[in-house]
Amino acid sequence: MIRILACFALTVVVVASPSFAQTPAGDSLPAVSQVNGKISLEGGATGSSGRSSAVGIAQGSLTAPLGHSFGVQVDGLAATSYDSLSGGGAAHLFWRNPQIGLFGPVAALAGFRGATVGWYGAEGEIYAPMFTIGAYGGYQDASLARLLASGGFYHGRLTVYPIPDLALTVGGGQYAGRTLGNGRIEYQPDFVASRNVSFFADGSAGDDSFYRVTGGVRLYFGPAKTLIRRHREDDPAPFTPGLWGNGGNGGTGTVERSGPVGCVYCESGCC
Repeated sequence: MIRILACFALTVVVVASPSFAQTPAGDSLPAVSQVNGKISLEGGATGSSGRSSAVGIAQGSLTAPLGHSFGVQVDGLAATSYDSLSGGGAAHLFWRNPQIGLFGPVAALAGFRGATVGWYGAEGEIYAPMFTIGAYGGYQDASLARLLASGGFYHGRLTVYPIPDLALTVGGGQYAGRTLGNGRIEYQPDFVASRNVSFFADGSAGDDSFYRVTGGVRLYFGPAKTLIRRHREDDPAPFTPGLWGNGGNGGTGTVERSGPVGCVYCESGCC
């Protein structure tokens, strides 16, 4: 896992170096265009090991520039399923050139039914004209070993933009030994004058017959621009392990030791 992150960071540096040599910092785009944010609401169904439930999720992010080449973002999340509430948050600190990619540390913490779990690691993205390659990885730290497993995690994803306002994403990875794959479609129609509303559908599947399918709406706060520019010039994908939130940042495969735990964050048969 550490080797994967190191190779990814090296790739970003190698790709970025020629551009920095040719383009003065003053002429390059900033890491974050301006203070911006987004909120989303979604609902659907989830299940594992023969059990199922409705699920509702609310998410939000706030992003700000730190000088020209760096940015910071905070994420928040609240969700309900199986008559249980869960919530969490994350923080990103990143270097980004919107023409090249993004790299930086990230951390998240979630709580549900008296248990907490944290994720600590790094994330990165590489940009091409019509697609983005993203990855993150690190360590998953659970507070109750009898309920949740601790261990390494990693996740990779590919986002393709057939048109500037349509994003198609597929991804997959492992979380403390559990496997999860997912996909997303996000579309920002142009019938809203401010071009700040998008609609999306998510799907995830993993070990122990786990699945989750949701659909929702997202409201962006910031300048009017295409979806691909929002993803690269404004807020990075939210880091919400246990959901894949997003923008495609994966889900968590926390492992049940005994008894049910939070069924939004625990995606491997614990509900």
